[in-house]
Amino acid sequence: MAGNAANTNQWAGADVFIAPVGTEGPTDLVSTWPTGWQPVGLLDGEEGFTEEREDETSEKYAWGGILVRRSKSQHKRTIRFVALEDNAVTFGLLNPGSERTSLNGVRRSTIKVPTAGARFAIGFETRDGDRVKRRIVDTAEVDEVAEIKESETEPTIYDIKVIVFPDAEGVLYTDIETDPEYTPPAG
Repeated sequence: MAGNAANTNQWAGADVFIAPVGTEGPTDLVSTWPTGWQPVGLLDGEEGFTEEREDETSEKYAWGGILVRRSKSQHKRTIRFVALEDNAVTFGLLNPGSERTSLNGVRRSTIKVPTAGARFAIGFETRDGDRVKRRIVDTAEVDEVAEIKESETEPTIYDIKVIVFPDAEGVLYTDIETDPEYTPPAG
């Protein structure tokens, strides 16, 4: 069988981090996430991270049905994850512009109508043994929040899809990861 099993990914652990736009992300695989990055908390590992791509294509045909040109435009990239914790970071993603306070063990949330345009940086980290992958998105915004169900038989989950905005050079995100094919020089 051809191939390299080291190039397959099944991650044992993961985190999502949120920071204000302009916050520098990590530049290596071992340092902690820099100041300003806050963890979303526990995640649904079975759901993982789902990346979706959308774009418009246009095809032009010559007489006789011969394809002569194809173009793409309006590229959109989204990443979905499922948070399990109701904490300050998750609350801010779900309810931009809303307020939450806590006093003497009582938490009070004032929920306002969310507005589009609440942008942030987002980072994804996956781990399995010595392998690490970090994805740093400089600018994102919540695109969609799925139905939130309160139940006696299942924990409440927060299914969040973020839209990724490219920078001026068209960069959507940066990945820093362990190279599974790297062999250290003998020595």
